[in-house]
Order: sequence, then structure tokens, then C-alpha cells
Amino acid sequence: MPQEEQKQSINQHYFADRAQAGGLLAKKLEKYRFEDTIVLALNRGSVLVGAEVARHIHSLIALLLTKDIYLPDGRTLVGIVNELGGFVFNNAFSTGEIEEFETEYRNNIEAAKMEAVHDLHIILGQGGLISPDYFRNRTVIVISDGTLNGMAFEMAYNFLKGINVKKVIMATPIAGVPAIDRMHVLADELFCLTATDSNFEVDHYYDENEIPDRDQTLAILNDIILRWKQPNSQKG
Repeated sequence: MPQEEQKQSINQHYFADRAQAGGLLAKKLEKYRFEDTIVLALNRGSVLVGAEVARHIHSLIALLLTKDIYLPDGRTLVGIVNELGGFVFNNAFSTGEIEEFETEYRNNIEAAKMEAVHDLHIILGQGGLISPDYFRNRTVIVISDGTLNGMAFEMAYNFLKGINVKKVIMATPIAGVPAIDRMHVLADELFCLTATDSNFEVDHYYDENEIPDRDQTLAILNDIILRWKQPNSQKG
């Protein structure tokens, strides 16, 4: 029986899929339903989470694509880059380690960043880059489908800090302890359904891990925008 009780406890930290997790987050974010908000998803998996939030609180939604950057060994995650070329180093490294990376691997990192931005543009499609105008004077709800280190949220913060936004909310179904600590610093308010100190990948916490392709992602985003333009259809 103790083993069964332990299993039940562990299962509380898992989700059927990203849509279910998004629905649970949406309930936490209910108070923003009547504010001028925009959901900022940080990858295509996050769109599935963010879409449920956007539908529930009747919010706009946008996608800021990011990609991890590794050192030449293919294992050391050195940082993350977004579709606009913005880059942040992995906050798990000390200032001294980052300076060493910049000295020894500068050319490798710059080449990897250029390749990543090119790949992100292909994924997003022509004319798909987001505009800062979407976010001005709005409450921005930054959503990830899961983060262990918080780098994607750091990237979003760097993107938004030069824009006159009303408030920055950060929300995720799953976050590592280092990510939560960083979100506390970056966000005006944060929401996390599950905190973890394990090293499991984000997919581990979902029973179903099908991620939409480019066309499916754009269809989800466009559907929400269409609904947002028809407020009467949301009543009842």
C-alpha cells in the first residue's frame, strides 16, 4: 500500500497533454479575463498550453520562437536564441565560465546562432515575425510548456524589457527550482503548477507529446485571433 500511495502522489505531477495543462493554468489566470492581455508562447509546444489560456481569458496570442544553442560537443547547453536574433547565456554558468565560452568558442557560438535564426525563420514562415506593437500597454502572459532552467523566460524578459508593457506574468505547468527562482526575479507575478528538482526532460511530464507542425501552429494562432475579434461569440 505505501508503494501505491507513492505512485498516486507522483501522478499528481503529470498531465495528459499540453491542452489539459493549459486548461489548469487558465483557471489560475481567471482574474485577467477582463484585462487587455496577450499570451506570449515560447515554442510550438507552448502554443498548445497558451491557446487554452488565451481562449479562456479571451486574450490575443503570439509566438516567440526560440532554439537552444550548444557548444561543439553537442551536449553543453550554452544559451538560447530567439527568431529576432536575441541571445541569452545559460544562467547555470558563472560569469567566469561565460567569459571563457566567449573567448574560446565565440566563432562557434556565433555560427550556431546564425544557423538557429535561419532555421527559426523557416519554421515560422515568411512574414511571421512578431512586432513589439502587439505588446505595448498590455499585460503580457508569457507561457512555456515547461522549463528546467528558465532560459526561455529570460529570453522573453529581454525581448519585453524595451517595450512599454503594463505587466509581465510568467506561467508554466512545469518548472525546475532554478527556473522558479529566476521567474521570481523577472516577473511581476508567476504561476507554476508543478515544481521539480529532477533532470527529466519536459516531455516526461506529459502522457501525450504530439507537437503541432508549422501549419497547425499558425492555424491555432489564427483561430484564436479570429475568436478575439468576435467577442459576442464568447459570451454564454
